[in-house]
Amino acid sequence: MSTASNVLPFGYAGQRSFARGEPFGVLDIGTSKMCCLIARHRNGHGLELLGAGYQLAEGLRAGEIVHADAVEASILAVVHQAEQQSGETLREVVLGVSAGRPTSLRRTVTSELGGRAVAAGDLGRCLDQAQAQVKANGLEVLHALPVEMVLDGGQPLRDPRGMIGRRLGMTVHAVAVASAPLHNLVAAVERCHLEVAGVVAAPYAAGLASLSDEEMALGALVLDLGGGVTGVARFGDGRLQEIHVVPLGGQHVTQDLAFGLSIGRSQAERLKTLFGSASSLAGAARERLEVPGIGDPDEPPAQILSRARLTEIIRPRVEETFQLVRARLGDSMPPLVGRRLVLTGGGSQLEGVLELAEEVFDMPARLGRARPLPGRARIDDLTAATGAAGLLAWAMRDDGGLTFRSARAAAPITARLAKLGQWLKENF
Repeated sequence: MSTASNVLPFGYAGQRSFARGEPFGVLDIGTSKMCCLIARHRNGHGLELLGAGYQLAEGLRAGEIVHADAVEASILAVVHQAEQQSGETLREVVLGVSAGRPTSLRRTVTSELGGRAVAAGDLGRCLDQAQAQVKANGLEVLHALPVEMVLDGGQPLRDPRGMIGRRLGMTVHAVAVASAPLHNLVAAVERCHLEVAGVVAAPYAAGLASLSDEEMALGALVLDLGGGVTGVARFGDGRLQEIHVVPLGGQHVTQDLAFGLSIGRSQAERLKTLFGSASSLAGAARERLEVPGIGDPDEPPAQILSRARLTEIIRPRVEETFQLVRARLGDSMPPLVGRRLVLTGGGSQLEGVLELAEEVFDMPARLGRARPLPGRARIDDLTAATGAAGLLAWAMRDDGGLTFRSARAAAPITARLAKLGQWLKENF
C-alpha cells in the first residue's frame, strides 16, 4: 500500500475518524463477492490485520442492489466471519463500491482572498463549491480531489497556503455517481447495524492497493476486472486523475459460454476457471473436453468440444471489454513515459488476459494484487482482497480531498445509543 509523496495532506479527509490503535473495518462490495477486513494501526508501523471475511455476494447486478434481503444477508455473513476471526465487533466501516456508474468530472472554482494569505479554509471552500456544483445535477460526489491551484491566474502551485493574492482558483476532480444506487447500498449496510465512515470508488481502491509510488507518479492505468463491471482508474502525478466503469465483467463471459455451448451457468463458470483462455494456446485445438449439456437431469446429454472452442467464445468478449475501456478513455491514455497497465480483480486470473491487454492497449501489463499484511489473520486470496486492501490504504492516507460518508454517521456515543435503540425495537 503506497502513499505517493507528492500528494499533499491538506487535511480535508477529516471524515476518517479511526483512532490510532483502535480496530476498524473495511467492506468491499462487488457484484459477485464481498470482502471484509478488520485491522488496526501499529504505532507508526503500518497496519496489523486482525480478521478477514470473504463471501459470495447475492442480490447484486453490476454492483447495484436488485434483492435487498439477499444483499443484507451477504453483508451480515462476511462481517460476522471477519469479526469471529478478529474477536472484535465492528461499529463502522469504510465501504468500497462500483455502484452508480462512477465517472470523472472536472470543475474549476474560485475563492476571493482580498489580498490576504491563503488559509486551509480557502482550500476547503473550493472543494465544497465543486462538490455542490456536481450535486446540483442530481449526482452524489464520492471524491472531490484538488488537481491544480493558481493565485491570480499565475503559475500552477503545489501548495498555495501562506501565499498572498486576491483570488484562488482550483481545478477539482470530482468522482460522481448516481444517487439512488449509492444510497440503497449505504442503507443496506446501515440496516446491518454498521455506520458508513466513508465510501470509496472501487477502481480507486484497487489502484491504491496495487500501484507502487513510482507508477502513481509517472502514470499508470488500473483495470479492475470484476464480475459485473470493469472499473478503470488512471493515476498520474501521485494521485487519481480519471475514473470510469464499463458495464462488462466476468459474468458476461460466463453467460457467453453458457449460451454458446448450451450448458448451465455453474458448468460454464467451471469451464472458464479451469480451461478458459483469452489467447490461443498451442495444442488447444487437439485438447478435448467432455461437457454435460442441458437436458434430462438423470441422463444429461454430453458433448465433446476442443479447448480452442472456449477461446473462440471468451476472447471476443474480453477484447470488447478492453476496446470499450479504450473508447471511454479517449485521448486521456497515460503518456508514453507512464505506459503501465495493471490488471486486478477476479477476471485478471483468466489465462491469456495479460497478453490480450498488452495487444489492445499497446503497453506492458502486469497483475496487481493485495500485499500481505502482518497480523494474526491471513488473506488466503490476495487477488480477491485487492479492493479491500485498497480501502485500508485509503484509511491510512490523506488524499487532500473530500469523500462521501453517510448522513447518518454520528459521534460514537450517539451511534452506540442509536444502535441500542434499534436493537431494543427489533427484539422487544
